[in-house]
Amino acid sequence: MPFRFRALQVFRTVMETGSVTEAARILNVSQPAVSRALQQAEDELGFPLFVRERGGIQPTAEARALLPELLRAFAAIEVVQRFSGDLKESRAGLVIVAATPALANSLLPAAISRFRANRPEVRVALHTVLNHEVVDMVAENRAELGLVLIPAEDSATLARDLCAGDLVCIVPQKHPLAARKAIAPADLLAWPLISFGASLPIGALIDDAFERQGLRRAITIEVTQSATASALVRAGAGVAVLDSFALSEGAGPGVAVLPFTPSVRIRAKLLSGRHRPLSRLARNFVAVLETIVAEHVSGGRLHGPATKERSERRAAAQYRRKP
Repeated sequence: MPFRFRALQVFRTVMETGSVTEAARILNVSQPAVSRALQQAEDELGFPLFVRERGGIQPTAEARALLPELLRAFAAIEVVQRFSGDLKESRAGLVIVAATPALANSLLPAAISRFRANRPEVRVALHTVLNHEVVDMVAENRAELGLVLIPAEDSATLARDLCAGDLVCIVPQKHPLAARKAIAPADLLAWPLISFGASLPIGALIDDAFERQGLRRAITIEVTQSATASALVRAGAGVAVLDSFALSEGAGPGVAVLPFTPSVRIRAKLLSGRHRPLSRLARNFVAVLETIVAEHVSGGRLHGPATKERSERRAAAQYRRKP
């Protein structure tokens, strides 16, 4: 028969105090209750734990041999109790986030830093992957949260608007276009264009902006990340149209940032599993992320959630995840 937990507590306390009376005081029970617990433990184990002599009790050799294992067991239980308390208070555990590079490099660093400030034991795994891979990871439960730009509709995920950024044009600071107040698609035709393929959400948005002006976008250097496009512009390889998320910390030296017209917004979405409720840690992380977003919105660097524009619907339609 297994040793009852209460009997373990009583046995340990009697061993530590050497007295039934003192053990009863510490455990806040009566002396007969301590004696009964010890008798039950001895009956279950099949051997005596204490011998009564000279008005007191002395542990048997078996009890002395059992005590170190008992102390290790209690230490393990205390670890479990502390860990479960940490989980309850969201101080321990793991949050897995997948994000497209533009959002992984802009919103998430501050969110992760602030989230862990009061949770040093919490681990955050951040996977920076392409938009469709974020959707896949959340749909397949390989990530609990996902941050994407205009995601595909997917039956396995839930998506909600987080915020929106604008498309902007960046050019070398000494470029002839740097003096303009705004840049339209027609202004870019004469210059090497560093841009995204139409299979990516931002590429689909830029294509739509050109088509609304009756123009066709011609890509000179194709990229998949805004950071790469920015580096190429700084090197003088051409001009680029980017999402403003990528420029949340500035474009860096030697680059001019200009409004892109007609105005085009690109939305950041927060993904979660449709059939998997968020953990307490993930919910707390989302709350911190929303605070970061609100600060960006109040500072005029981003826009809050709003109705999709036509170009966004087109980009989403082009970017559906294959079953």
